[in-house]
Amino acid sequence: MDIEQYKAALNEEQEKRRASEKLLDEKSREVENSIAMMQHQFDNLIEQKKESDYLLSVARLAQDDKSLSKMVKIFLKESMAYMGAKMSRYSFLQDKKLVAGDMFGTEQEVPYLSSGLYKRIYAKKDRFILTLNDLGGEKIARVLDKIQVDSVAFLPIKRFGKVATICEFYFENDEKINNRKLDQCLVASFHIGAIIERVANKKKIEESYQEIKASHEKLKQAQSQLVHSEKMASLGQLAAGVAHEINNPIGFIMSNVDTLKDYSQSLREYFELSQQYMSEPQQCLEEKIMKLDEKQDFEFILKDIHELIGESEGGLKRVKDIVANLKSFARSDDEETDTFEINECVTNVVKVVWNELKYHVTLHKHLADDLPKINGHEGQIGQVIMNILVNAAQSIEGEGDIQIHTRQSADQVIIDIKDNGKGMSAQVKEKIFDPFFTTKGVSEGTGLGLSISYGIIDQHGGSINVESIEKKGTCFSICLPIIF
Repeated sequence: MDIEQYKAALNEEQEKRRASEKLLDEKSREVENSIAMMQHQFDNLIEQKKESDYLLSVARLAQDDKSLSKMVKIFLKESMAYMGAKMSRYSFLQDKKLVAGDMFGTEQEVPYLSSGLYKRIYAKKDRFILTLNDLGGEKIARVLDKIQVDSVAFLPIKRFGKVATICEFYFENDEKINNRKLDQCLVASFHIGAIIERVANKKKIEESYQEIKASHEKLKQAQSQLVHSEKMASLGQLAAGVAHEINNPIGFIMSNVDTLKDYSQSLREYFELSQQYMSEPQQCLEEKIMKLDEKQDFEFILKDIHELIGESEGGLKRVKDIVANLKSFARSDDEETDTFEINECVTNVVKVVWNELKYHVTLHKHLADDLPKINGHEGQIGQVIMNILVNAAQSIEGEGDIQIHTRQSADQVIIDIKDNGKGMSAQVKEKIFDPFFTTKGVSEGTGLGLSISYGIIDQHGGSINVESIEKKGTCFSICLPIIF
């Protein structure tokens, strides 16, 4: 190889080397850029993780049943660590007085801000930062200067739109405040405020619930008293008739007792003479016995005594039934509900109100056999039936008819009470269940009977339907659920 060829080969080798070095430099820069990008992405991921951990720790506060002070303390510590603050503290208003908490992050005694500065801070509703120069007139400024703190960030926690708590974060001289993190902490403070509002609302709801519950109990008691008072008023209206119903059997029972007294005197006299005759038979005693027998007719007396006792037993049974029906009807409605036969209930009520009906009403009862039992207060249902029966009787001018039908329809027992009285207009029909509405005179009704009846049936899960035509009559249908 000559010198020229050698030079050409050397130049070619140098060119290849320079190209390789250039390519190596480019690849090195690419690797450095990739490493820098990966480091940046890693740093971002670390920051995102810190942010996620911070937000998660704040979100957990909503799940824990912590007091307000504990909740704010946890928020302070988590926010202080997230932003890199050196110290933190909080203050809150209680009964219009400022209460400042302890300082976290240092054991050194740090003075509080002046009341004037706190007033200006509480007037603000957004986060803001004060430097050491801004605190020049405050006692705290000298202490912060010694511990190398040069700025303070203030975050408000608002409750129903008003600042309730101020969180203070103190940063060292070389620690630059990250505004993005500070904004994130502000968003977290909104969450704390929402938790505080929810706790306050929950407390108000619980208080309201207790008030409503107490009011409901009072209303329930008043309603029970009203139902019982109306029942007693209804019985009062029927008292004369009931007294008459009882007076009749009592009257003939007393008459029977007087007769039995006379009979007993004659029998005693006859018995004494018989005893004397048995111990010492004498003609005069025998004559006295025969004359007494002729005068009193003891065969008739013995027969009549049996009949008198039978009549008295029937009368007493009648009185007993009337009293039992009244007792069943008038008993307190505070007793527990029980199952009962509706036909038996109808029959008992008819006995109570019979004197109100018998002089001008012909009653027709069509009670279905084998009706299933219903569950409820028999006395209350009886009151409803009585109110409707009395109203039906009072709507009949002169002679008339009332029909009572009991029947089963699907899952209900239905009581139809129909009269051929004067009926109602559409306007009256719309108001009959309104409290205190009545078409009767002032001394004849309270206007509560049908209103209370409607409430009783509604409480039993049933309904009352009314059909009425003026001058033709009215039909009330009481529907009650069957016990399966």
